[in-house]
Amino acid sequence: MERLAYCVIIVSDTRQELVETVTEAICHTDSCILVHVHADKGADRMVASFVGSPETVVEGALNAAVVVQRTVDMRYHKGPLNPVGALHAVVFTPFSNLGPQQCEEIANTFSHNLADLLEVPVYQFNCSPVEDMGYDNLPLAIQNHEPIFGPKDFNPSWGTTLVGTSRSYLMFNVNLMGTRDQANKICKHLSERTDLRARTVLLDDAETTVIGCEILDCSTCGLHDVMDTIKLHATELNVAVVGSHVVGSIPLQALIKSADFYIEKEHVFLIKEQQKLRFIIDRLGLNSVSEFKPESKVIEYVLGVNRHGPLQSSTLQQFVESVGSRTSTPGGGSVAGLVSVLGLALGQMTGWMTWGNKKHEVSDTSVTSVLPALHKTIEQMMPLIDADAMAFNNYLLAQKMTTVNDEDKMRKEEALEEALLTIIHVPMKVMELGASCWPDLENLSANFNPSLKSDFQVAIKCLETGIWSAYKNVMINLDDVKNAETKQEIAAKARKLLEDTENMASRLLALLEK
Repeated sequence: MERLAYCVIIVSDTRQELVETVTEAICHTDSCILVHVHADKGADRMVASFVGSPETVVEGALNAAVVVQRTVDMRYHKGPLNPVGALHAVVFTPFSNLGPQQCEEIANTFSHNLADLLEVPVYQFNCSPVEDMGYDNLPLAIQNHEPIFGPKDFNPSWGTTLVGTSRSYLMFNVNLMGTRDQANKICKHLSERTDLRARTVLLDDAETTVIGCEILDCSTCGLHDVMDTIKLHATELNVAVVGSHVVGSIPLQALIKSADFYIEKEHVFLIKEQQKLRFIIDRLGLNSVSEFKPESKVIEYVLGVNRHGPLQSSTLQQFVESVGSRTSTPGGGSVAGLVSVLGLALGQMTGWMTWGNKKHEVSDTSVTSVLPALHKTIEQMMPLIDADAMAFNNYLLAQKMTTVNDEDKMRKEEALEEALLTIIHVPMKVMELGASCWPDLENLSANFNPSLKSDFQVAIKCLETGIWSAYKNVMINLDDVKNAETKQEIAAKARKLLEDTENMASRLLALLEK
């Protein structure tokens, strides 16, 4: 899997020409993918975020910095945020297959290159004494505190730049109908956290004060944590909270995590991703400043990352044609996954059309436990449709490895064995996931909408057929596994899963015929 880092740059200017040239500088950097650009004219701050490999995010950020140095002069900055420089901050966070230590290395490389290229001082983000000094006091602050890179000189047009890392960085503003003093009191409570920075910002609107928050780790500090803390202390001060705003882009999980918190707190029943997004947008008031559009604000949606594989995202006609074509993949394994998923989906449909129906209110409690389980299993199983085809293609590549000497032969044998076990693992996973849902379907069979009887029967038969098909894919490939103990263990497990499936399907179908 490719190593990717996520980078946020904060520029102290919002002129249209600057926004366009900085955006172009990032986009024209090879392999840098722009996620979002936000120009906040009220704060005189531009925030741009992008994703790339460790090398390309450094290059993209440097290209943006060159543009900023050429076009921004801090002597003319008039925003309320009191930034420390033309390029106020650059923050790197892990995005894919990267750890915190590797992100630290990326930040250090960028800091060193920025200082050398532009001859400017660079300080550590979130732990430097110069951060809160104010621009007027910055010359003295630079003289008293050694930068991590660059000269100990103050350039009035540039200032300095804060560079650092975060586990997951997010800028989140909450609007109050109160005074600066009231907002400052609330900020003191927020500042007790180590994973959050908060400050008060006054807008041109005399009635609105903004608490600007920088969440440094979304895994420990959720949007709901911030909003509920602010609401709690705002209520004590008789101050109204009037919505919020995400500055720049946001990870999908940050929204889902907060949605799940309020779902549990309010005892509502929502399980689909889009439902949860709509719910949390409403609960946080994310549309109060401007419309929150997930397709342009959520990082994963913008990048199309970890969404769907080629088979999963293909049309029904394309999938059928690819199965029926003169190629080895997609084959029986992918079809086994699809048939199993269709069975679970029909079971889910039966549940949905039972839940909330006044004729079947007695079954609502059992259905609300069944539907999340089926939904989760469907989400886990869908990628296996593509995974099966990919596993077989990797096995074919291993078969084509050249063998000049004994060492090559040994390496090829090891590669073939590993690829073969992956081919077996995918349908085994289909069997395990599918079989795990039998208790849920049995639960549903006790009380469901009888008008869906035939749909429920088809669901059971599809799941049984899918698991049987996956079993056949496991066993045919198991013949070539050389490790006898591994072979025996997998075969026994597969036979047990199939036996349990056949017994459960037979019992449920007989029950439904009564």
